[in-house]
Amino acid sequence: MSTKTKTAFILLISLLWSVCEAQDKQKTDNQAAAINALNPVAPVIKFQMQPNYSIFYGGGEQINLMTRIVVPYDGMYLPFFKSKSKKYSSMMRLEIPVVSQTYDSASPLNATGLGDITISEVCVRKFSWGKAGIGPCLGFPTATNPVLGSEKWTAGLVAVAVYNKHKHLMLGVFMYQFFSYAGSSARPDKNYMTVQPFIDVIFNKGYFIMVNPICTFDWEQHNYTIPLALGFGKAFAKNLSAYIMPEYIISGPTRKSWVIQFNLNTMF
Repeated sequence: MSTKTKTAFILLISLLWSVCEAQDKQKTDNQAAAINALNPVAPVIKFQMQPNYSIFYGGGEQINLMTRIVVPYDGMYLPFFKSKSKKYSSMMRLEIPVVSQTYDSASPLNATGLGDITISEVCVRKFSWGKAGIGPCLGFPTATNPVLGSEKWTAGLVAVAVYNKHKHLMLGVFMYQFFSYAGSSARPDKNYMTVQPFIDVIFNKGYFIMVNPICTFDWEQHNYTIPLALGFGKAFAKNLSAYIMPEYIISGPTRKSWVIQFNLNTMF
C-alpha cells in the first residue's frame, strides 16, 4: 500500500469516526433536552406555546392557546434573595391563555379573547432522588369577556415533586390550589385544585412518551374532572422539543369530551 493510499485511508477513518462521535453527541444532547423539557423544575428558561383543541360532547369546540414562561433562579424572586446553597432554587411560572370557543350560533358562551392570567413561584429543594418544592400562586381576572374567566382574584399554593434518578424515567406530580378572595360578587367563589401526575419515559435520540392528565377538583361546585391522556414527543435539539397529547374526559362536567394538546417548547 502506497503512502498516499495509507494517508487517504487514515483520513477516511478519521472522518467516519468524527461523524459517529457527532451523531452520538447529538443523541445524548437530544436525550438531555427531552429530560429538561419534561421536568417542570429543570434549571433552564422555557418559552412554550401550547394550543389545546377541545371537542365538547353534545356540541361545541374551543381553542385555548396557552403561552407559558418558566424562569429558574438561584434563590427566590420574591423577596429577591440569592441562595448560598446549591440545594435550593426557585421557579417562576407565568401562564397567559387566549381562548376562542364556539357552540351554536345563538349561544351566549361564544367568545374570543384573553383568559385569566396566573403566576406562581415554587421554592425547590434538591434531594438524592430528585426535587420537591412549594410556593405561592396568584390568579388575575384579566379575561376580556366574562365567559372566558372567573372575574375573581385568586391566590393559593403550588407544589411539585419530581423523581428523576433514572435517566430514562421521570415520575412526579404538579399541583395548584386556588381560593378566591376578591372580585365580582355576582360570580361564584372559586375554590379548586388541579393535580397533574406524570409518568415520562425517555428513549434514545430524544423521543419520549408521556402520561400526564390534568385533574381538576372544584370543591365549591363539587365537580371533579378526570381525563385519560397519552402523549408522544421528541427533542429535536438541545433547545427545542414538541409533543402531541390527546385527552379523553372520563368524569366531570365535560365528560366524553376530547382535548388535543400540541406543545412547542424552546429552552435557553
